[in-house]
Amino acid sequence: MFKSGVRKLYARLVVFTLGDGKRLLAEKITKEFDKVSRTLRGFRGNVYFFDDRVGEYRALNYWDTKSDAEDANEVMFPKLENELSNISEKKPVVKMFEVYDPADSQGVMFSHMKI
Repeated sequence: MFKSGVRKLYARLVVFTLGDGKRLLAEKITKEFDKVSRTLRGFRGNVYFFDDRVGEYRALNYWDTKSDAEDANEVMFPKLENELSNISEKKPVVKMFEVYDPADSQGVMFSHMKI
């Protein structure tokens, strides 16, 4: 908890590159990993970013705790590396973050979308 009483969340950001013209493949991979992430302890949400111009794709997952994010990474990252091993020359990259939400605990989507 923050001192103000707002609950902390943690994020796992994964960046992977497929190259030009691989949008459908990126969607397929994203759907597969979205299903897996939703079954893991502490899951709170996913947001995906696609940059087809450079063939770069990002997945941002939210987790209840740092431990949940790390455990999810231990499950999903090796699977992603394996999936991409014959598709991409670039290895995927993962980073972990503590999430700061200025919306005072109104929910992850509140800070992403104007409703």
